[in-house]
Amino acid sequence: MREKIYNKLPISCQNIACTLKGFYEMNSRLGGDFKNTYVFLKKTEWFGEKQIEAYQLDQLRKLIGYCDENIPYYKRIFKEINLTAKSINSLEDLKRIPILTKEDVRNNYKDLINPNFKGKVLHSHTSGSTGKSLQFNFSQDAVRYRWALWFRHRARFGVEPSDRFATFTGQVVVPISQSSPPFWRENWAMKQTIFTMHHMSLEKVPSIVNRLNKGGFAYYAGYPSILFSIASSIEELGLKITQSPKVIFTGAEALLGYQREKISKVFGCLVTDQYGFSEGCGNASRCENDLFHEDFEYGVLECHNPILNDDGSRTGEVLATGFTNLAMPFIRYKVGDTATWIDSNCSCGRHSKTISKINGRNEDFVLTPEGNKILRFDYLFKDTVNIVEAQVVQKKLGEIIIRIVKRESYLESEENALRKIVHSKISPKLEVNFEYVNEIERENTGKFRAVKSYLNK
Repeated sequence: MREKIYNKLPISCQNIACTLKGFYEMNSRLGGDFKNTYVFLKKTEWFGEKQIEAYQLDQLRKLIGYCDENIPYYKRIFKEINLTAKSINSLEDLKRIPILTKEDVRNNYKDLINPNFKGKVLHSHTSGSTGKSLQFNFSQDAVRYRWALWFRHRARFGVEPSDRFATFTGQVVVPISQSSPPFWRENWAMKQTIFTMHHMSLEKVPSIVNRLNKGGFAYYAGYPSILFSIASSIEELGLKITQSPKVIFTGAEALLGYQREKISKVFGCLVTDQYGFSEGCGNASRCENDLFHEDFEYGVLECHNPILNDDGSRTGEVLATGFTNLAMPFIRYKVGDTATWIDSNCSCGRHSKTISKINGRNEDFVLTPEGNKILRFDYLFKDTVNIVEAQVVQKKLGEIIIRIVKRESYLESEENALRKIVHSKISPKLEVNFEYVNEIERENTGKFRAVKSYLNK
């Protein structure tokens, strides 16, 4: 009902509605202790290794003690393994605690909630991209801490919370049925202009480019798939961005190599991202040298079941222990991602643990007839110019379907080229079929999944 009323409002009133919502969001994100936390985090990012270890150990002891007093699930677990805050002598003692899986969270939801928490609690959930959404609670303080963390990352590239910016989102803030500009809405409270993925067609892109060139935006933020889509259209139409932002920050989805290259080229600026997840119990942010550094103040990221690579790096499952969300703490939470950790004295001057690559969701892989799990396919499309976007889908063993949104200049011979690359680089036994669609289906949150498996679902 609210959406129907909103859609009938004049555009000026829709801008006011976005702004009113913006005031609420600004207070939720940047109110309270945000400023003090932001200042604190800009100091701690330069801690040395011993300072980082001492800080995390102190926070871990406090977390264990807090959970032992307040969280029914952990009271039971700690009693079974005879663990107390005083028995935590190093970060290695984390390994004494059983891993928390998504099913554990679903089955013990009520017992993971803090019944004694007095602050404001926000309810959230994952996108449910694999068929099952995960519900959890967030304290408002934890939300503000996370935004302070994200703005610290942005500050590395010359951006501050007060800067004007453009957002590229899956939210419907412009009625889908609208056929004439403006295809964006203004949130004056946050100095934000919102562009939605539902209005990125070729006939609408010129007016969007005009708005971007008038904007004076310090930065863009958004889903990489949406930014890639509009960048591709801008290039195809021969248009130019004359007012480039300082930097583009992507999030919510993995930033693929070919996406990053196209976005950077078209918009004429650096493209970077940070690694996080909806459950908010861990984070890692890229530095100026393009490496992810663990945001150690926020929690601990573990490399579980590591495999030693030839170059000395370690690839393993990501386990996360969060320090800030006392409304529903997660300890050794199995995120569902794999990542590659490296030992590096990064010249940026930061000393927290370093991750070179986020390899993707465990469930987002194709299983080959040889038994290999293939997580990424972005290199397949690196040199294609006639494909708007693509998704690799597996519904049965031995076969993949490549869903393609094609341009008018797309040739059927390109099927054979893609099939040859799959057979030469992935598996000669893998059957490759094609499906042509007008758009790739997004998840409920607007996220784009480059690889989607229906096996065992």
